[in-house]
Amino acid sequence: MMSDHIFEGRAERFRDRIYGTAKGKLRLELAWRDMCEQLPLQGDALAVWDAGAGLGQISQRLAELGHRVIMSEPAADMLALARQSLPATVDCRQETLQAHIQSSNTAYDLIVCHAVLEWLVDPQQAVSQLVSRLRPGGYLSLLFYNINAIALANIVKGNLYKVSREDFAGMKGSFTPPSPQKPDEVLSRLQSLGVDIISKRSVRFAYDLMARALREERSLEDVMALEWQFGAREPYWQLGRYVHLVCRKPPQGAAVNLR
Repeated sequence: MMSDHIFEGRAERFRDRIYGTAKGKLRLELAWRDMCEQLPLQGDALAVWDAGAGLGQISQRLAELGHRVIMSEPAADMLALARQSLPATVDCRQETLQAHIQSSNTAYDLIVCHAVLEWLVDPQQAVSQLVSRLRPGGYLSLLFYNINAIALANIVKGNLYKVSREDFAGMKGSFTPPSPQKPDEVLSRLQSLGVDIISKRSVRFAYDLMARALREERSLEDVMALEWQFGAREPYWQLGRYVHLVCRKPPQGAAVNLR
């Protein structure tokens, strides 16, 4: 029986192989810049839930801006490593997304869910659960692994049989997710739940299309600038290794379909 993936026992490897690399830095900085541009982060303190927060970089930045942050992370060692750099104001909880939903009826001003959907058995249900915990007028920052980018990468590598089989799940034990998401399906689900899509942006479309040798010859700043210049345009927002969506629940509320 399939189960959701939890990164228990891999915190330091995750830190070094993801956020200690150019690709990890690009993901973090592009998503954060988009959040800063699209969300009301400079005003009054927001009630925030960071679901599946990993090492807590986004929680840390939000807390430093004065927001009230609850951070959920199921892996004990990941949470322990995150606590080393988090302000004491962050409420750190060892729990899954689903456990938090079941244990709390809190409605949030902002929910952050970055690089989580692709590790879940039922991503669509998770989207519904996230929206159900937004207060009227609340925002959702949703970042997910994009199946379009995986198809393109395999075409470039000449893995034609893999592409024709649409076999894009990562190997067990790897950092490649088992359930990359289709942007149109995620958008459709969100819209069916009555939320407004504020923005759509790719994260790492240019970097991931570049040959490895070229990546080492180009400065991270130049790549970042190119990513930002094109990332919100058609069709590029659909081509990044990740897609970042910023959504808002209408201020007057909306019926939420949890099926």
